Amino acid sequence: ELSDRHELRLIDRVPVPQRKSVVADLARNHSVFGRTSRGFRRKPWISLFKGADVVIHLAADVRNYASWECVLRDNIQVTWNVIQAAVKYRVPRVVFTSSNWAVKALERQIAPACYALDGPKIGSDILPCPLSPYGFSKASGELMGRMFVEQQELASFIAVRIGSFHLRAPKNKDLRLWIGPRDLCSLLRRCVEVKAKGFHIVYGVSAQPMTPYDLSYTTRLLSWKPEQTT
Repeated sequence: ELSDRHELRLIDRVPVPQRKSVVADLARNHSVFGRTSRGFRRKPWISLFKGADVVIHLAADVRNYASWECVLRDNIQVTWNVIQAAVKYRVPRVVFTSSNWAVKALERQIAPACYALDGPKIGSDILPCPLSPYGFSKASGELMGRMFVEQQELASFIAVRIGSFHLRAPKNKDLRLWIGPRDLCSLLRRCVEVKAKGFHIVYGVSAQPMTPYDLSYTTRLLSWKPEQTT
């Protein structure tokens, strides 16, 4: 989705299939040497940030039941390392994949009314209110980004509170939070390409009436609307 217009530098724990990529552990010290999909290299992974215009930070333990020990290393420490690397190399923007779990306490508080078309919705102005270590890790990522923007060390930080990603619309309660692959790709593209400065929170869900989120700010900031329906 992005490679048609942008040069990508991919970092993952394992080689990315059919793509040139670097294998590295982002939770470890910046001086750790990574391995490319074509062999070993003698450069620290943060060197890939040099000259970048945007960092899309996807790396995390995505289990909403993950333990504190896991999210401390794989989510909180990794996010801190990634943002610091972006600051070091003066990358103008970080796009952070946050989660609906960052505001799960409010969702449960106002449920089931928030699932009705005319019910109360959770907007981009809502502060984090997590219910689990995983949610806390995403909330802390949002706060890290805001801190670095307020310190004027990052020009832009966009936190994307993603609902529940599935290739196809689920048939259970996850449908309320569902975002499909086409919508997620177009949303992240807009987060990369939009001309905006400062700290922003947007929501990532597909077009279905039961979502508990208010997408008005997301639409206004990014000129984006979901297209996939149930």
